Amino acid sequence: MKRILSLISAITVVAASLISAAPADAATLTVTLSARNGTVGVSQTISATVKDSGQDIGGGVGTVTFTANGAQIGTDTVGGQRGTTATINWTPQTASPSTNITATFDDGTSDTTSVSISSVSTSASITTPGSAGTSTQVTLAAQVRAKVGSYVPTGSVTFYTSNGSAIGSGNLDGSGRTSVAYTTPAAAGTIYLYVVYNGDSNATASGKSGSDSIKVSAAASSLSLVAPQSNFVGSPAQLTAKVNPPNGTGSVAFSANGSALGSANVANGVATITWVPASTGNFTLKAVYSGGGGVTGATATNGVTVTQPLKADVITLNPAGAAGPWPVGSTQGLANGATVQFGVSSASGLPVTLSVVGPCSMSGNTLSVNGVGGPCTLTASTPGGNGYAPTNQTYQVVTGVGTQSASVNPASSGVYRVGATLLLAPVTAKTNLGQSVNWSVTSGGKSCKIKRAGGNVKVTLVKKGSCQVTGSAPSVPGQWAAFTIGRTYTVR
Repeated sequence: MKRILSLISAITVVAASLISAAPADAATLTVTLSARNGTVGVSQTISATVKDSGQDIGGGVGTVTFTANGAQIGTDTVGGQRGTTATINWTPQTASPSTNITATFDDGTSDTTSVSISSVSTSASITTPGSAGTSTQVTLAAQVRAKVGSYVPTGSVTFYTSNGSAIGSGNLDGSGRTSVAYTTPAAAGTIYLYVVYNGDSNATASGKSGSDSIKVSAAASSLSLVAPQSNFVGSPAQLTAKVNPPNGTGSVAFSANGSALGSANVANGVATITWVPASTGNFTLKAVYSGGGGVTGATATNGVTVTQPLKADVITLNPAGAAGPWPVGSTQGLANGATVQFGVSSASGLPVTLSVVGPCSMSGNTLSVNGVGGPCTLTASTPGGNGYAPTNQTYQVVTGVGTQSASVNPASSGVYRVGATLLLAPVTAKTNLGQSVNWSVTSGGKSCKIKRAGGNVKVTLVKKGSCQVTGSAPSVPGQWAAFTIGRTYTVR
C-alpha cells in the first residue's frame, strides 16, 4: 500500500513539472531600442533587443529596421546564432534638437526614442604664398574641416588682415576649400592674415584661424626721361618716362624747374604727358616714379632748352570753280544740298586736315550741306613742323533753303499743230527729295489736256490757242524750295 502511494505521488510531481514546462499559449515579442545624443558627421552605434516575453531566454527570428524621422538608416537581423540584439552604425547628417529614432521588427513591434543631434565644431586654416612684390595680386586659400567626424562644412569664409580689416570672402567648394585674390600693399614689409569660417546649419563658426604671413618686398627699378631737345614756346612736346623692369605699376609725376606739369599711370613700363612750354629758357625736367607691382620707386631728370615760338602756318582753302580761295575767318553762304570740293595747301608743306560741325559733313576735302540750321564751322588744321607751329583756321558756312531738282525734260515750248501729243515726263518722275512731280494746265485749258498713258504723262493739243503747262512738287518749309518747271505751247 505504501508503494502504491509513493508511486502516485511521483506521478503527480512529474505531471506538475510537465505542465509548468509547457509553452505559453500567447507569447509576446518586445523591442527595446538604445540610442544616444550625437553630433553631425560623427558615427554612433544604435541597437535594439528583441525578446519573447514568454521565455526567459531568446526571442523572435527576423529583421529589425531602423529609421530616423521616418527615413531608413539601416537594418540588422536577430535570432539563432545572431542573438537577440540588432546593431547598426549611424552617421547623422543634419543637426536637430529632436530626432526620432525608431526600431521596428518584422511583425510590426517597435520602439522609439528621441535624440538631439548637435552641430559639429570646425577649424579653419589659411595659406598664403609667403612672399610677394609690392602692389602685386596674389591668391589666398582657406580650408575648413570638422573637428570630428566626416561632415564637410559649407557656407563662406571671410579673410582678414591682422588689424581686423576684411579683404574678401569666398564660398566653400565640395572639399571645404575656397580662395580670394588679394593685392599686396604698395609699401614693403610683412603682413599677417587670418580667416574666419562663418558656419552653416550643421557646423558652427570656427572663430579666428591661426595667422599666416606674406613678406612684401619691391624689386629695384631704373627710370629714364625722354624729351625733345628742341622745344618752342607754345609748341606741344611729349615727355616719356620709361620704367625698368616694365612690369612695374603705379604712376609718374612730371615737373619743369620744380613746377608740376601733371602725372600719368604706367602702362607696359611707359608713362607720357604733353608739355606746352609757356616761356623761353633752360628747363630741368624731372620724373618721379611712385613704384608699384613689386617695383621700387625711382627718379630721372633731363635738361631742355625752349626757344622763341614757331612761325604760324598759312593754310589756303580754294573751292573748285570759285574765283579764288576763301579768306581766313570769312562767312560763306551755301544752299541745302550743296557740295563744295576744296583744293588745300599750307605754307609749311604739311598735310591739311578739314573738319566741320553743324548741319554739314566732310568726306576727304569735300563739304556737303545736309540741312538748314545754325551755321557750320569749318576748320582747316596743320599739325606743326618744318619750323611752323600747329595751326587752325576757321570759316563759317551759313546754310540756306535748297533748290529741288528733277530729271524731267518736257517737250520744248513752241508752235504745234492741232491734235499733236507731246511728252512731258514719266509718271514715276520724282525730285531729288523723292517727291512726285505733278503736272497741270495752268492756263489755256481749252486748248491743251493732260493725260497719262503708257507710263508717261503727256499733253494733247486739242484746240487752236495757247496754253501753259506746269510740273511741280511742294516745298519743305525752311529746308527746300518748291520745284517747278513750265512750258508754253501755241496750237495752230
